[in-house]
Amino acid sequence: MRVYLGMAFVVVVSVLGACTGQKTFNEADIKSEIIEMLGAQDAAWNAGDIDGFMGYYLGSEDLRFASGGKIKRGWQETIDGYKTRYPDQETMGQLDFKNLEVKILSSDYAQVFGRWELTRKHDKPGGLFTLLLKKQDDKWVIISDHTSSDDSVDPVITDPASIDKNFPPTTVELDFDSGGSALNGHFYLADGAGPHPTVIMLHGFPGYEKNLDIAQAARRSGFNVLFFHYRGAWGSEGNFSLNNVIEDALAAAMFVRAPDSIAKYRIDPKRISYVGHSMGGFAALAAAAKDKQIGCVVGMSPVDYGIRGSMFEGVEGFEDDADGWEQAAKARAGFSAYVDAEHLLGRGPLKGISGKRMMAEIADNMAAFSVSKQAGEFAGRNVFLLAAKGDTVLPPDIYHSVLVAAFEQADGVNLTHKILEGDHSYSWTRMELTGEVVKWLSVNCR
Repeated sequence: MRVYLGMAFVVVVSVLGACTGQKTFNEADIKSEIIEMLGAQDAAWNAGDIDGFMGYYLGSEDLRFASGGKIKRGWQETIDGYKTRYPDQETMGQLDFKNLEVKILSSDYAQVFGRWELTRKHDKPGGLFTLLLKKQDDKWVIISDHTSSDDSVDPVITDPASIDKNFPPTTVELDFDSGGSALNGHFYLADGAGPHPTVIMLHGFPGYEKNLDIAQAARRSGFNVLFFHYRGAWGSEGNFSLNNVIEDALAAAMFVRAPDSIAKYRIDPKRISYVGHSMGGFAALAAAAKDKQIGCVVGMSPVDYGIRGSMFEGVEGFEDDADGWEQAAKARAGFSAYVDAEHLLGRGPLKGISGKRMMAEIADNMAAFSVSKQAGEFAGRNVFLLAAKGDTVLPPDIYHSVLVAAFEQADGVNLTHKILEGDHSYSWTRMELTGEVVKWLSVNCR
């Protein structure tokens, strides 16, 4: 949690100390002072007092904090980062500083090496830190902090270090009801007795990209993950429609909050999140606008069908284009052909839908399907919107920018947004995408 020290700076401090002549300070006393100061900082953290913890940092813009390949400048930016990453005492856990090495550079400067560990309900992250301290107004303060995390506990790239033999991770095949139809799915259950926060993973249209790499990483991070197919998709009963997709997402949330599911699958019913891609991002936002018990929503390139419907009508995005109506006609034709699976030998993975019928549904539900207009429903909740620079299916300057603007203007929404490299499926940034989503879930949704 901790400090970076540039080697050139170490040399300068050391040389300055040497040039002052003989030592006139007691190294043992200084080490005791610093260890006592770090003990007090540790105690403040474990009391849930981030302000008290930050009282041992330099209270100015000269503070330097480096972690995760990024640098924060100044006390305020650093404490803001801590409060975002650790919003409550549960996420803060219990902090322990270990293997402390204190090197006295002069009477006013010292360097500390050590290890940090957090003990929390679902995990035990840790890593190394390096601190540069300065004595200022008769008090030791941290002026530079470089913290790193153990790669060995990164759930994106590593398996769990140990497994609960009584409650190991497992995968359960299942189905549940939505509108009288059985929806096929499976549950990735996390390690341990729990109860676990749970993610409902919503795939896009028609479901070729399922984002199960993200689901597996989220499970390694301590989340249960429910994946399923909507009505009329990939063998689930019923007929496909966008209204049914929203209802199916709501039914999935009801399923995981049912008493039988809570007991059987070790679920924390107060920690339910939607994660959706493309049409699944639309479903996540549209369903969460109705279900206020969903605490977190991740939309990866979510489509706003209000914008899409306007394009079909030759309005949105084509106002200043002389060929706008012709382009709208091409957009309708291309969309209809894709829905009708004209690019496939067979009939495709969906039933009960056609391009013509789906465009009619969009036209009839423009207001309800415009998720950007529902941003005001998310006060007090966490929303993460992602987009890809090279996305030609849902260009971020048309879709992402509108959604971000709407959520930024809404009161009380804890919004995070980011644009990554990649195409609509983030084909060459999967590890980065997975890391961003899992880290955000771990910070905001436990």
